[in-house]
Amino acid sequence: MKIFSELKRRNVVRIAFAYAVVGWLVFQMGEVLFPAFGAPDWVFKTVILLVAIGFPFVTIAAWAFELTPDGVRKTRDVDIAASVTASTGRKIDFIIIGALVAALGYFIWERQALLHDEIVPDDAPAAVTQEEPAPDPDAGKKSIAVIPFINMSSDEEQEWFADGLTEEILNSLARTPDLLVSARTSSFVYKDSGLDAPAIAAELGVEHILEGSVRRGGDRLRVTAQLIRASDGFHLWSQTYDRQVDDLIDIQENVAIEIANALETAMDPEALKRMVSSGTASVPAFEAYLRGLSVGVSTVNTGDPYRLLDGLEYFEQAVLIDKEFALAYWELAEWWSIQIDSTLQVSGITELSKEEQVARYLEAVDNAIRFEKDEARTHLYHASRSRFQIRFNRALEHIEQYLEHYPHSHDGQYIKIILLTETGHWDRIVQTVSEFDERDGNSAVVTNVSLTALLWSDDIEYMTAFARSAKARFEDNVAIQYQVHRDLLWAGDIDGASRVLPNIIASDMSQDSRWLAEIRQ
Repeated sequence: MKIFSELKRRNVVRIAFAYAVVGWLVFQMGEVLFPAFGAPDWVFKTVILLVAIGFPFVTIAAWAFELTPDGVRKTRDVDIAASVTASTGRKIDFIIIGALVAALGYFIWERQALLHDEIVPDDAPAAVTQEEPAPDPDAGKKSIAVIPFINMSSDEEQEWFADGLTEEILNSLARTPDLLVSARTSSFVYKDSGLDAPAIAAELGVEHILEGSVRRGGDRLRVTAQLIRASDGFHLWSQTYDRQVDDLIDIQENVAIEIANALETAMDPEALKRMVSSGTASVPAFEAYLRGLSVGVSTVNTGDPYRLLDGLEYFEQAVLIDKEFALAYWELAEWWSIQIDSTLQVSGITELSKEEQVARYLEAVDNAIRFEKDEARTHLYHASRSRFQIRFNRALEHIEQYLEHYPHSHDGQYIKIILLTETGHWDRIVQTVSEFDERDGNSAVVTNVSLTALLWSDDIEYMTAFARSAKARFEDNVAIQYQVHRDLLWAGDIDGASRVLPNIIASDMSQDSRWLAEIRQ
């Protein structure tokens, strides 16, 4: 009580309260005025920081010093009767009251503005307007395909670099919730196709195309990227990055951020930066990761499982260089989970025992969870681990939480469809497959698992229509054709299945898979 009385006598409480109220008013005014004058974000952040830093200094000064007619003196050297501060306590009260009235007025004004926005939405026609404005042709058009960047380097061995960089930019954009991104297995089909952007966009059903080129020589790197609107071929954004190779990670992140901003996604800048972050500051680790991604791209379409061994090597290099590289650990976990599942066509290509494979998987997925900085993304990793532990319902909960944050994630959609079959939710399969296909029907991975899952449904008509559509959309993808063959046979379309079989027999799929297709037919 004595301390509080002393604080009150020295006006410390009054001054601290007045400082807090005035500081809040400064924040509110700054939030309105700074954007109006075009001030960059750092100006407002600096004001917040300065006000916060000033608070303890103001309160300490109020305690330690007194204002007198002779100037500022230490409190212990001043008679209370000679203190100007002590005699002006009531004036400070008036300042506080005035600041509170201003704050209350601002709050009421802001609330009325919010209520007005709720009652009169932005798209409501104004009373004085005689004619409605023309609709924006680009409204709601937030879909994009990332076409493989062209390798302009003199060394053809740098092809992996162009493919890997394209893949990671695609992955970064796919983490933006309100942006539809064509899957790699669809967009990479157009590598060296010679088709122009509008033609590719029409075939993929997207409104925008991102294309570019990469030239690498010595320690120099030139990356050119351009965003094209498919409706008229107009360049919405283009940029050339002529930097050192050490700037590779910044380039990749900058391209993703600039594209998201150009398409006016709903993400705030800080959240967007977290989403497109590669998760490593090591360029060698990032390059090894890009090499691994490029291997995956080339493997899916050919059906050759032994190409995946190169991917394993590169992802292991990445985590050896950066022991906290969560995305590389996740790719490793995915790699080992495929090997553990003996029902998959690309399993069984390593000589390690099942026990060793399981140990490698658990180590990788646990490290992905441990080092991942994006909490939402950890739900994906937890779903994989819970599924491995045969905790299917728990895994389904995790994957649905993950898809709330990243609804267009092909990894998330893939795992959810698998889990619906494993938990016996067969009545939800058609609805889920239909929803994903309508939203992102360009993912070979999701389409592949959807074909398998539909075998569990009772809707033969939908399964047949889906299989025929997938056959037409993924003519060059032998893994899809293999599943289409199964579905058509199950649905009783034996002649239709027979027309798919020759492509499977002539592919690089394992001999066992080709024999199984012949036996089924």
